[in-house]
Amino acid sequence: MHYRPEIDRLRAVAVIPVLLFHAGFGFISGGFAGVDVFFVISGFLITALIHQEIRSGAFSVIGFYERRARRIAPALLFVCIACIPFALMWMLPKEFGKSLYAANLFAANFFFWDQTNYFTPDTGLMPLLHTWSLAVEEQFYVVFPLLLISLRRFTEATALRAVVAVTILSFGATQLVVGIDPAADFYLLPSRFWELGLGAAVALSGIAHRELSRSLRECFACFGVFLIGASYLSITEAQHYPGWATVPVVAGTALVIAFGRRDTLIGKCLSVRPLVAIGLCSYSLYLWHQPVFAFARMRMNDSLTPAGCLALISLCFGLAYLSWRYVERPFRNRARFSRTAIFATVASIGSITVAAGLVLDGSDGLAGHNVELARLAKPSVGLSKDCNAVIDLKCSTSSQPVIAVWGDSFARHLVDGILASEPEARLVQLTNNNCGPLTGLAPILPRLDPAWPQKCIGHNKEVQRFLLAHRSIRYVVLSSPLNQYLAEKTMLLEGRGAVQSDARIVADSFRASLAWLRSNGFRPVVIAPPPQDGRDSGLCVARARLLGASAEGCGASFETVRMHDRDVLTVLAGIARDYPVVSFNGYLCDDGRCRTEDKGVAIFEDHGHFSDEGSRHLGTTLEFYQVFASAAEYGCTAERGRLGAPIRGICNPAEDTIMVSASANDVFPARSRTGVERAQ
Repeated sequence: MHYRPEIDRLRAVAVIPVLLFHAGFGFISGGFAGVDVFFVISGFLITALIHQEIRSGAFSVIGFYERRARRIAPALLFVCIACIPFALMWMLPKEFGKSLYAANLFAANFFFWDQTNYFTPDTGLMPLLHTWSLAVEEQFYVVFPLLLISLRRFTEATALRAVVAVTILSFGATQLVVGIDPAADFYLLPSRFWELGLGAAVALSGIAHRELSRSLRECFACFGVFLIGASYLSITEAQHYPGWATVPVVAGTALVIAFGRRDTLIGKCLSVRPLVAIGLCSYSLYLWHQPVFAFARMRMNDSLTPAGCLALISLCFGLAYLSWRYVERPFRNRARFSRTAIFATVASIGSITVAAGLVLDGSDGLAGHNVELARLAKPSVGLSKDCNAVIDLKCSTSSQPVIAVWGDSFARHLVDGILASEPEARLVQLTNNNCGPLTGLAPILPRLDPAWPQKCIGHNKEVQRFLLAHRSIRYVVLSSPLNQYLAEKTMLLEGRGAVQSDARIVADSFRASLAWLRSNGFRPVVIAPPPQDGRDSGLCVARARLLGASAEGCGASFETVRMHDRDVLTVLAGIARDYPVVSFNGYLCDDGRCRTEDKGVAIFEDHGHFSDEGSRHLGTTLEFYQVFASAAEYGCTAERGRLGAPIRGICNPAEDTIMVSASANDVFPARSRTGVERAQ
């Protein structure tokens, strides 16, 4: 294959926006699309190389993977090994082990697909997040050579048509998968193949070497650069990606590759010295940038200044040069490392890093030696971790329960607090993870069994039958964050099947549950989810303690919380017009910020669930049992306690202290610290 230096330097145009995006510079909102530029370049270069070899009979599978090993593995292994000491010092249980071995098995895209949305705030603290794209490329390198080998007996035109057909199918997959699982659409090869495939199609078409007028090539190459630049500046994280929003940057890269030769203006611009230098070490620069930013954010508790980010970018360039000079170049030199030596070195060091990841993960993480930190992350599981989706008195503190807790894991995490506030409470736990207490409605979650939504609806019917069979129950505490309904594309609505997610449907189903409870003589109370902004605040507090830093930065501004929870708050505000709702915002949020610690106690386990200790602390401090029972009995309006007063409104615990009686069927007297907000 004829060497195209301008394509090599196009890598600089790909990697710089990625650095700026991950550094947090908002003016380049679509900087992450630099990865798409890398994909198109890789598809073109690999196809041009192996297609030529296959047609000439010179292709060797071993030789192909030797080149891949020399190119990719040494620098990746070096960066992974360099991350381990910092992870040991600054990371917490199960944060690093899985990602370490997944990265070295080129399965990081599957790991992060299962773990996180790429655009959530916490991804900035994941040192090996960026290895998902390397995994996609390596998986492409397994599949695509087989496709070309299978097409070797056909004409080049037929091979091109086949690749174009697969590319179109892959793009079609983005339109299908994004509606089912947006994270899978982002991370997995089927919906990324088309980007590499377009580069491959350019290589197979031979258009990059055809004699075309210079003016035509200038126009197409300039237009390609315009499309790339416009994508960097206009794409936002909120858009479904990849998909139609990705087409301009992918098409633009293909145009530059096809027409931006050295004699064009674009080709000459790509030959300027800075881009040449950055292009040479672009792979190492890509490898280093995410760990550098992630570890710096950990150490600074996610409070990097713009000046600090610029300093880190300079550090990335320095590390990239060193690893290119002393790691990448030597291992690419066949005179220094033979085929046997490169395979043996990569296999041995790779095995060690995979084993290290397995050991770290199997030993419960990197801070397992610190009992205090492990305790912070202990989840609040209620009566027992075996009580999930169980509807039976074995998940009860009494054969004659008085208070029932119904909902998902955000209902479950209230149980420890209720029992801490009243150890003798007669309580039954009726919780099912992800399944809110909504009549005839269930979220459709891609990672769960397709039959699960129907099971969730059935679970809630069973809860209602259980409540009717146990008339000792007076109070029913309901809770759910509702985001599993509102954030997904579709929900299962009984009698109608899959429907588009809609806050009105969620509110109606929630109201149906509450109306059913009230019509059958129960006194319901809804507990709003704690204030959250999408970050893993529990992990943030634990890391701050590990580093001896302040956890103040782990809290979120109230405005950020309101934006994050706006749909949930809208639903609950509507419910509060007719039913009592208890909110923790009034207690946890003040002076425009929401706390993640209270009186020295870390409240959260993760992004929103109370930890075991946090639930017990808040339960005791805010008197969960008494407040919940009082709200259910008397509501939260200014007229509460008066004969005929409406049982509705929003209660903010611990604002005022008023004595009420919630006794019934040996219910414990309720001393309620309940502030009053009139439902509007």
